[in-house]
Amino acid sequence: MKRSPILFFLFIGIIAVTASGTITLGQRYPLGIMPSGLKKVENSSGTYFVTLVKGDSELVVFDTSFRPLTIFDSMRNDGINDLIYRDGKLYCFGFYSGRVIVVDVSGHPSKWKKMDEIPTSSRLVTGSFIDGKVGMLTNDYEFLVLDIDKREILKRENLPVIGLSVAEDAKNFFVSLFHNYNMLTRSHETEKGLLVFDEWGNLVKEVNIGKRPSYILLEDNRVFLVSYVEETLEVLSKSDFSQIQTIKLGRYPNFPTIHDGKIWLALTGEDQIMAIDLSSYQSKYFDLLGRGPIKVVHNGDRIYVLETITGTLEVLDSRGNTIEYVELDGYPVDIVFSGKEVAVLLQEDWQTGKNTGALQLIRH
Repeated sequence: MKRSPILFFLFIGIIAVTASGTITLGQRYPLGIMPSGLKKVENSSGTYFVTLVKGDSELVVFDTSFRPLTIFDSMRNDGINDLIYRDGKLYCFGFYSGRVIVVDVSGHPSKWKKMDEIPTSSRLVTGSFIDGKVGMLTNDYEFLVLDIDKREILKRENLPVIGLSVAEDAKNFFVSLFHNYNMLTRSHETEKGLLVFDEWGNLVKEVNIGKRPSYILLEDNRVFLVSYVEETLEVLSKSDFSQIQTIKLGRYPNFPTIHDGKIWLALTGEDQIMAIDLSSYQSKYFDLLGRGPIKVVHNGDRIYVLETITGTLEVLDSRGNTIEYVELDGYPVDIVFSGKEVAVLLQEDWQTGKNTGALQLIRH
């Protein structure tokens, strides 16, 4: 672990003209290759924000004002592809090493350290937790269940294609098979779209649904599954996995979230976002000024939309009217809030012209 030199960071004082006046673009922190998202870590020492820089397999840690504190770089040879935060620990999934790296993050970031390295012999992609067990997807057409305390793989299940995402409730893992449809041949590799496993890794249900099912959301007794090619949201019953509703979306639906009784999606190919009422399944669309929306995030009564083609952040009021439009000069992938501070993670920083990312601060 090492301290980040403050001189490494660049301060930019820019006033961005918006629909409602001006907002300030503050500091811009250069990062490495392919930062993937921002996670909040809360422990006895305070609250921190962590981004995984995939290309460098390192963690960059920020405080609540998004000032850089340290870089955790002792996993460079593991090729960390994703991570989960649970109970004072980060569980990091190694693509190159095939190891689950457990990092103790219970104290100040200067004291974070590796607790364990659990081998799996598979190239790990992502995972999800149920009661001390981690269900993991691999790049080797597998679903694994690992008992963390026992350091033992309880189940290794072969999949028909590579899985994309895994979600969990109190008793089951839900796996979407995004690669089930070949867009070149326009044919199914497998009709299976959703697989359900119990916490021990036993197959509970196979659901033949959707072409390239991508995102899974779970809410009470329903499963929501986005079909990327068919551009639909499939609503299933958790009890028997029967179809309750099919909702037409739009081109390239991305990153659904649930907020205030609605599912919100970015329609990347339509330059729109949409909201689906969970009680009536009625849909409402909102047009945008920017192009290529990728993610919708709510904070208070405002709606924040990250836009990848124009490299912008668009802010809407609760009625869906654009009130701010900010040029970020990069490819945004995530946004988080801390008091009056707003931080946008850029996977590509267009200011440098290099294949690196940045963290752009915004202050209202």
